[in-house]
Amino acid sequence: MQFRLVPTLAICFYLAMVLFVTYPGYHPFNHIRPFVFGLPFSLFWQVLWITSSIFVLTGVFFWEKRRAERSAPPDGERE
Repeated sequence: MQFRLVPTLAICFYLAMVLFVTYPGYHPFNHIRPFVFGLPFSLFWQVLWITSSIFVLTGVFFWEKRRAERSAPPDGERE
């Protein structure tokens, strides 16, 4: 079960990202005030999703790397 948990969570994250940065999901966050880190809130909202996607993708990369290392045969058994 855990084998598919990380990719499934990543897919769910990116589907939520598509929803919240396009029209129907973006509408509640489409306003200028309050300013967050000097950015209008609508711009901060998009930067937040893009930045968090970098961390999700990095997590999936390391998860895949660790899974590949576990499934690789030991050095002495390679042909």
